[in-house]
Amino acid sequence: MKKILVIDDQPQISRILADVLIKSGFQVDVANNGEIGVSKTREFKPDLIFMDIMMPVKNGFEATREIRNISEFKNTPIIFLTAKGQTTDIEEALA
Repeated sequence: MKKILVIDDQPQISRILADVLIKSGFQVDVANNGEIGVSKTREFKPDLIFMDIMMPVKNGFEATREIRNISEFKNTPIIFLTAKGQTTDIEEALA
């Protein structure tokens, strides 16, 4: 079973996304900020990560950089969830 980690500080978004993914047959774990998300990535070993950008403690860009520095997760797909749409945000997400 494929594992997906949802990292988002909005509980209602995390819950809805997790419910849909679980009903689709995925194993899901949730973290409510980037720092916890990095720890859960190491423990849960997800095949895919949904990552919010604007979060307390450690934002999505910071968490992604930290996750990418762990060799095991260098190529794990990360999908950003955000209301931000400025060109600089898109460029940073793609980097």
